Amino acid sequence: MFDLRSTLLPGMNNTVQKLVDESDTATRYGRGSLGTLIATPAFVSLMIDASIATVENRLPEGFTTVGTSFEFTHDAPTCMGMTLRVKSTLVEINGENLIFDIVASDDYGEVGRGRHQRAVVNRKRLFEKADQRINNRLS
Repeated sequence: MFDLRSTLLPGMNNTVQKLVDESDTATRYGRGSLGTLIATPAFVSLMIDASIATVENRLPEGFTTVGTSFEFTHDAPTCMGMTLRVKSTLVEINGENLIFDIVASDDYGEVGRGRHQRAVVNRKRLFEKADQRINNRLS
């Protein structure tokens, strides 16, 4: 494995934003009673996307990241038609593990926070391991 600190630095950050549309709503995720509010799975997905985008283009060829843990709070509703902004900051590098702090806000202020851990892995080995698991199950 290579030294992650040669390409990644704590403090690196990335912000993604999305106009919340019908595909992001609780109705789309089977919670019709919550109508036009953003669904928690869509909210979390954007948090993960922001973390990936912070580091993905700085990894050596053949490497990627996979999520290993995620904690978050979803503190306020965001309605369809509002813009959700998510800032993810790399705060710690521990071996192959990357820790991100995440803050989400919409047009009226902060709506949630998270802490996400991703592991840097060799893409080829990851798929070999997946194939091995499938083959062992089929044997």
